[in-house]
Parts: sequence; structure tokens; C-alpha cells
Amino acid sequence: MWKNFLLALALLTIAMTAALYSSSAANEGRGAPAAISAIISLALALWVGFRFLPHLAKGVRWNWVPQLSRYHFTKDGWIFIVATAIVIFAAINTSNNLLYMVLSVLVAVLLLSGFLLELNFKFLETEILLPSPVSAGERFPFSIRLHNQRRVFPLISIRIEPGADSPLAFDPIYFAAVDPLSDATLPGEGILSRRGRYIIRKVQGASRFPFGLLSKKRICAVNEEILCFPALIPRDRMNLSSLDILGSIQRFERGSGSDLHTIRDYQSSDSARHVHWKASAKTASLKTREYAADESRRIVLALDRYGARADHERFEQLIAQTASLAFYGIEDDVEVALVSDEWRSATGSADVILASILEYLACVEMSEAATFPDVDPNGGSLLMSLRQGRG
Repeated sequence: MWKNFLLALALLTIAMTAALYSSSAANEGRGAPAAISAIISLALALWVGFRFLPHLAKGVRWNWVPQLSRYHFTKDGWIFIVATAIVIFAAINTSNNLLYMVLSVLVAVLLLSGFLLELNFKFLETEILLPSPVSAGERFPFSIRLHNQRRVFPLISIRIEPGADSPLAFDPIYFAAVDPLSDATLPGEGILSRRGRYIIRKVQGASRFPFGLLSKKRICAVNEEILCFPALIPRDRMNLSSLDILGSIQRFERGSGSDLHTIRDYQSSDSARHVHWKASAKTASLKTREYAADESRRIVLALDRYGARADHERFEQLIAQTASLAFYGIEDDVEVALVSDEWRSATGSADVILASILEYLACVEMSEAATFPDVDPNGGSLLMSLRQGRG
């Protein structure tokens, strides 16, 4: 940058010297030297303008000028600038006072546009209202609330957009006006592409008020947390036969099943239809049947967190499969439990178990140091792992 700056300065010095010589030669009546010097001066100035100025402008940090770096000319603004430049050349060449008055109005409009645009963002508070939890890849409703703290003037024509590096994506939400000392809330639809727990710290406000010549963007601070569950695989793409890994099996305790558990002496509270007549005839005393309780379907999902950096996409697919098995299993009245090397699902109602499983799967991370879950491989557990083929 310094090299370009010094070279441009030297060329401009030569151009200025040539221009001064051209003026002196013209005053002395030497037309040819004056014309040649003028052409050299103009050529050097144009060369510096096209060759060096763009590189120098890229290296300039405009942040030292308050708010200047966030102003941008719109398409209409550039047309306005071209029209202003034409008026400038016309006013200089004609020395017409009316053109100078028009020029002053145009410059005033441009300055007023920047001032009002900056003032429009003053005393603005932004709030984002997010639901929780949501599922990755699915659109969900949320709301943006703007609060105008000004006592007199409204907020006009403000558009709220996602932040540059925000995980939350949504279509811009446009607020036409917010009255003084009042709130305005508008709904929107957002989407999170990946599971996890997110804290949304900022959104971006944009406006072209009042004339549409300039646009300005401002970072609006918010503070909202949202939990995103793993994306569920459609049921028709899932192999749910693994949910029958234990099926309906007999437990060695009394119940209302169909398999015989034991034969005992008849009691007055027993039903007559359960009397075992053959045993009663052999023992000369009434005997009754007791039946074994049937066990409902149940499965233990054993999640192996092992994975290397290159396994990121495969691990995300594994998490989605695990979440889908848990969701569809509980939906089909299967007793589901999830176990990893660091965590075990809660006990309680089906809704409590499902919520605890999905919340854990939303935040779990793979690790190369992870060990196998502590489960009985012969006890109806289904291992979810990436270790296959790695010895």
C-alpha cells in the first residue's frame, strides 16, 4: 500500500508540474508545448485514478468515521449521484446561479437522507421470541418485537434480517412503522439446519428511509436461547423391526397373561373359570390356575459416541437414526431407554423419557476417547456405533 501511495504521489506531482507548464506556455503563446503538457498532465492523472486509487481505497479502514462504513448507495442513490455530477459540471461551465441553487438542494437532500436514516435507528430496542424445542431442518414460527423508546417520532420502514453469522435463518420481516413509546410484533418462520443448543445474540436491522437513496444496516442486540432436536427420518425410510427385539415375552410373576405360571389351592376370591379340574380330581381338593404376566415390548438403544473428525456427517446420521428410533418406538408404545458411556435416559412417563432422550441427542458430541456403553449385549440392546470395520 505504501509503495502504491508513494508512486501515485510522484505521478501526481509530475502531472501538476506539467499542468503548470502548460498554463505558462499558453500565456506565452506557445500552443504546441502547452497542448502536449496538458495531454501529459491529464493522462497521468487518469492513470493514477484508474491504476492506483482502487488499490489504495481497499486498504483504507473507514471505521474511524462514525457509522460511515454502514451506509451504502442504493441503485436509486447512484442515479442521484450521477445526476448531481451532471449538475456540478453544468453549473461550473455555465456559471448559472439557478444550477448552483439546484445543486445545493441536491446536496442537502443527500445529507438529510443520511441524517434521517441514522436518526431512524436511535432508541430502538429489538426482541426475538423463539419457541423451544424445535427440530433441525423444519420451519417453525417465531416473532420479532420492536420497541420505540422515542417520545415524539415513530420508527419508519425498518427491515429485520438474520445476522451475518447467525445459525437462525429466516426471511426478512418488514415493519412499516412503530408509534412512539409503543411496541410492534410481527410473526415469521425460521429454520435451524443443525441440532444443538443456540443462544441468539443479534439480528440485523436495515432501512432505506426516507428517500431510498442510502441504505443502512445496524446490528440489533437480542438474547434468546433455543434447543434444536435432531432431524427425524421419515417413518417409511426407517427399519423399525429392531423395535421388536424383545417382543412380548413372559415374566416370572403373576399377571393377566395367557401363559400358565403355577397351580395353587383354590381360594374363595378366585374365579370359578380358572379351576384346574384335572389337578383337583387327582388331589381331591380344588385347585386353580395362575397365569404369568406378559411383558410389553422394550428396547435399549446403546449409543456409542466414538468418532473421528472425518466422521462428522456419519455421526450426525447416526444421531438422526437414534432419535427416530426412540421417537417412533415410544409412539408405538415400546418401552425405550437410551444409554451411552456418559449418560442414561430418565425414568417416568413416555413423554418424560422421550424429552430427555431428544434433549441429550440434541447436544451430544462425538469423541475419539469414548468407550462402549455399559449394556448387556444379550439383554435386548441395539448398538448404534461407527466402529464397524475399524477393528
